[in-house]
Amino acid sequence: MPDERNLRWYKKKKFQALLAVVIVLFLFCLFIMVINYSFPGFFNLAVQEDGTVKAESATAGELAKAPPDGWTKGLMMTDTMIVTGDDLFSNWLPNDKIWPTILLDNPQNYQLGALEMMRYTARAMRDYLARFGSADAMNHECDQAFTLLSNDPKKWLFPSAESRFKQAINQYRLYRNKLAAGEAGFSPREDNLKELLQQYVSLLGAINNRLANAPNSQRAKGGQSPISSPVDFSIVQTEQYGSVDVPWYKIDDNFYYAQGAAYVLRQMMVAIKYDFSVILNAKNAGPQVDNIIAVLDQCQFEPIIVLNGNIGSITANHSMELHSLLENVRQRIRNLSEMLRAVN
Repeated sequence: MPDERNLRWYKKKKFQALLAVVIVLFLFCLFIMVINYSFPGFFNLAVQEDGTVKAESATAGELAKAPPDGWTKGLMMTDTMIVTGDDLFSNWLPNDKIWPTILLDNPQNYQLGALEMMRYTARAMRDYLARFGSADAMNHECDQAFTLLSNDPKKWLFPSAESRFKQAINQYRLYRNKLAAGEAGFSPREDNLKELLQQYVSLLGAINNRLANAPNSQRAKGGQSPISSPVDFSIVQTEQYGSVDVPWYKIDDNFYYAQGAAYVLRQMMVAIKYDFSVILNAKNAGPQVDNIIAVLDQCQFEPIIVLNGNIGSITANHSMELHSLLENVRQRIRNLSEMLRAVN
């Protein structure tokens, strides 16, 4: 048996054992990353005979059946927040510090975008939808839910972000139970719907601004974005943002952030279709909501690589493709607001 001291370094057992450990760790990390690289699918809420609501997977263009007559308005929107939150916060990635998923920036940014759209919805529910008039007291559960959702999404411990967000969803469960029992209110008035839609228009405007400034023609200026990560819209008013240059390494971050926001908006528009059906039908605006949902369905595409080609290039520009779809949605929501304002 040869003396190991005379062997080359890469033939020594200690090195081979260390290499084996490194390979096993690498494969383990790769496995963890693969199983966590996922995005949520569309769902529909089906009303059961016992009055509960069940989430069922759905494909693009497939909408749920309208709830039965007498179904309490507001339950669809609240249940949509609950189902979305349960899925989103069961595997929260943006605050990972040690786990291999820290490298999965696409799902992380997708979740941050989804969270931001939930925050905008939560604010509208607290300020307008969950009370009958501006002079009425805020609903306690909706107020607490918005506060909890406003926590730092990247906080790891003491407390962790997902623990706060899960508490917010539990507050919506309490509100949902009170709403079903007639102990809490939901006001599906025209002015409240317009306030909610205005929240969505505002957020989409800021997201589209980031997408619109991603083309190569903007990056060629060589400037660095004053914002190193997707905008935290809960802290800064979106209207403050003018034109910014987006560095090349942030293009996919903003792309998936926008997709996450579009996903939640799609689900909320389905809920709006049913919770505000009386107003929408009175204004002949139901088809407009369906059109908005149809465009949002198209936003959920995943390129193998997020490309950023110039106009006329043989490569795609996925940022501008998504921007075009979301700008279409934004204008349609504005048109929907105008339809609600019109007098029949």
